[in-house]
Amino acid sequence: MDNRLRILKDVAMMFKDSGIRSVTMEHISTELGISKRTLYEIFSDKDDLVKQVIEEGVKAHKEFCTKAIETSENVIEAIFKIGQLNVEMYHKINPIFFDDLRKFHSNIFKKIQEKDGIKDISITKSLFEIGIKDGLFSSDLNIEIVNIFIHKVFDFIYEDELKVFQNQDLTNSILLPYFNGICTQKGKDLINKYLDIFNFYK
Repeated sequence: MDNRLRILKDVAMMFKDSGIRSVTMEHISTELGISKRTLYEIFSDKDDLVKQVIEEGVKAHKEFCTKAIETSENVIEAIFKIGQLNVEMYHKINPIFFDDLRKFHSNIFKKIQEKDGIKDISITKSLFEIGIKDGLFSSDLNIEIVNIFIHKVFDFIYEDELKVFQNQDLTNSILLPYFNGICTQKGKDLINKYLDIFNFYK
């Protein structure tokens, strides 16, 4: 692992534990045993560091999702695997991280929200394409619309107003009705099957 990736990995853990604002460049330098000069040679400023941390996280998440699709019997199972990972990851991140990202690195936060920004929506698009081909999703879906919408749904779920609700409540009230609505009966049967296997969002 090169120096840049090692720094990004370690800083990502710091951000997840303590948020972004409290983890200063000086703190990073001290904790990792590298000079501030070296740090600024690799990253132009903290904003650049935050951006690269998130980009590496997105890259790692995409690799997991790709593997989940390749090793699953069907896309419904893959969706449950990815969903389970997302929930586990979310619970490991200090909520301050998201607040700091919105307040102090708003330009990066906006790029995450943009269709062609940092966020990669190609994985979910491929899931819908495969699901339609395999008869699990309705054949008359407009994939572009459905794909954009599902990411908007996930963004909404993590809004401050919904933090008071349990994962199971969010799943039962938002995610399951949506996926059942776009699935064929074959797809719905698989959802019920994997709900018992994964204990999804509990």
